[in-house]
Amino acid sequence: MRASPEAAVRAAFDAFGAALDAGDVDEALAWCTDDVVFIGSGEGEEAVGHDAFPAMLAYTLIWNSIDIDVLGDVALVAAWGEAELVTSTRNDRMRYRLTGVLVQSGDRWLWRVHHGSEPTAW
Repeated sequence: MRASPEAAVRAAFDAFGAALDAGDVDEALAWCTDDVVFIGSGEGEEAVGHDAFPAMLAYTLIWNSIDIDVLGDVALVAAWGEAELVTSTRNDRMRYRLTGVLVQSGDRWLWRVHHGSEPTAW
């Protein structure tokens, strides 16, 4: 039995996240279109395409809620959770929000736009 479109998008969402958690940049990028766009909330947190994307992969994400809407061959994702950033100079955990667009390519769903942010007070 074939998975529902929402389940297939969720599987792609989870596989991308697992690759990021494992630090496997090539596997993460395999779940993205060649012209994937990443937008974060901080200055300079922008990347277009596979060559620019790896610098943006420093977070581990823990999801509390994920909403998926499939509209034909395009899926919209809204998710809320926490981001954990651990480097030699930082160890932070903060709220994280994500909106994303995945597109169907054959029998796979690939990230086209990934817009994540760590909310701060205005």
